[in-house]
Amino acid sequence: MLFLLGDGPGFRDMFKEVVSLSLWVTWAMTSIVVALAGPFGTFDSQPFVWRLTYWGSLIAAAILIAISCRTIWRHILTGRPEWQEDLAVAISLAVTFGPLVILLNHLVGGSDAYQAMSLWAAIGCIFIIAIGIIAFRRALRDLAIGEQPKPQVRRDRLLNRIPANPNARLARISSDNHHIKIMTDDGQEHRILMRLGDAVQETDVEPGFCVHRSHWVSQAVVVGVKTVGGRDFVQLNCGSEVPVGPKYCDNLSFAQNLNA
Repeated sequence: MLFLLGDGPGFRDMFKEVVSLSLWVTWAMTSIVVALAGPFGTFDSQPFVWRLTYWGSLIAAAILIAISCRTIWRHILTGRPEWQEDLAVAISLAVTFGPLVILLNHLVGGSDAYQAMSLWAAIGCIFIIAIGIIAFRRALRDLAIGEQPKPQVRRDRLLNRIPANPNARLARISSDNHHIKIMTDDGQEHRILMRLGDAVQETDVEPGFCVHRSHWVSQAVVVGVKTVGGRDFVQLNCGSEVPVGPKYCDNLSFAQNLNA
C-alpha cells in the first residue's frame, strides 16, 4: 500500500486517471442520468438538485475507489493478462462500494431503501455495471489506438521514383548507359532514366558509399573486400561482386574491417 503514497509508477498512474477529462465527463453524464432516474425512492422524496449532489458524490467516490483498486491490482498482477486485472477491480469495487451504497441509502431513505435493493443485489449490480464500464472503456481505447495514424517510415527519396515495396531499402545503384539500375534489399531491380550522381544525392537515409564511378552500394549489404589480379572487389551479401575504382578506395574502410 505504501507505493500509493510515494512518487512511484502507482501514484503517477492514479494521478493520470484522476485528472483524465474523459473520466470526469463520464462522471458528469452518469450523475445526471442517475439523478433523473432517482433510484431507491429518492425521485419522489428529494428534489433534482439534491439527487444530483447526492448521486454525483456517490459516483465520484466509486470512481476514486475504482482507481485505487486498479492501481493496487496493477501492482499485484504485474505481467498478468488485462482481463484478470479488470475482474479483480470489478470484484473489489462491488464488495467495497456495495455496502456503502446500502448504508447511505438506508440513512437517507430508511427501511424502504433496503427493501428496494438488498445488499447482495447492490453488490451484484455494481459488479455488472463495473464490468460494462470497463469493457466500454477498453473498446474506446482500442478504437482510438486503431485510428491513430501509423508513423511513416523514413525512406530514401530515390525510392519514391520506383514502385518499391513500402518496407524495401536500397541495396545497390549501378549506371546502365543513360539509365541507372536500382536494386533493393528484397531482391527487386528497377531501371530508370537518371544519372548516378543525381541518384546518390537522393540516398539521404540508407548509409552507403560509391565504390566506383558506376556503382553505389549500401553499407548493410557489404560483407567484405577481396583482391583478384591486383584489383579490389566489394563482396555483397547477395553473392555479387562490385569492382572498386582507384579513387574510391578511401570509402572502403568499413568494408575492409569486415575482413579483419
